[in-house]
Amino acid sequence: LSCFFLSGATGLLYQVLWARMLGGVIGNTHFSITAVVAVFMGGLALGSHLGGRAADRSTNPLRLYGILILAVGVLCLLVPLLITLAEPLFASLYQPWEGNPEALPLLLCRLVFCVIVLLGPTTCMGATLPVLSKFLTTRMSKVGMSIGGLYTVNTLGAFFGAALTGFVAIATLGLWGTTALAVIVDVLIGVVVIYASRELDSTPTPTKSEAEPPATPEAPQ
Repeated sequence: LSCFFLSGATGLLYQVLWARMLGGVIGNTHFSITAVVAVFMGGLALGSHLGGRAADRSTNPLRLYGILILAVGVLCLLVPLLITLAEPLFASLYQPWEGNPEALPLLLCRLVFCVIVLLGPTTCMGATLPVLSKFLTTRMSKVGMSIGGLYTVNTLGAFFGAALTGFVAIATLGLWGTTALAVIVDVLIGVVVIYASRELDSTPTPTKSEAEPPATPEAPQ
């Protein structure tokens, strides 16, 4: 739960950072901000769908969660580099439409660029909730409590991450320093979780007869 709190914090930390970084390339208009938020939420939705399927097939959901967090850290480290490399490209795209920054071709280019840069890490982020829910949910009677608790912890972490980024981290560490901090946290979470998941590999899986209670005999007619 502590790791999921921290991953929720870094998730919103990245969102605030990306809005600031992309604003310098695709603009700070409401169309640009909408593109960033739309791709971010779309990636979470896609990740939830794919993560649910992967969780059902995984024999060690906790290790899968750690791998996903490591992937988030690596992919998010690439985002600032891709944004920096795209600056000359967008500078050349803006020239034919000087004075009309909201032209449809420019809007489409912004949206496509956000998809290319952000879809990978946000998909991995979205997959973490169903994967960790699979690990913690052992009985159907506990599904509501398990998933509700996870979502609560993750949302509180998101609140903490957004507040920390906007009010403290960017002002003190800058955009690149804050990115490095979030990546380090994600890598540490991934390493800790993967190390902890090794115990599951050594735990014997219960057989069908052990996992299921004996059937209750039918009452005589």
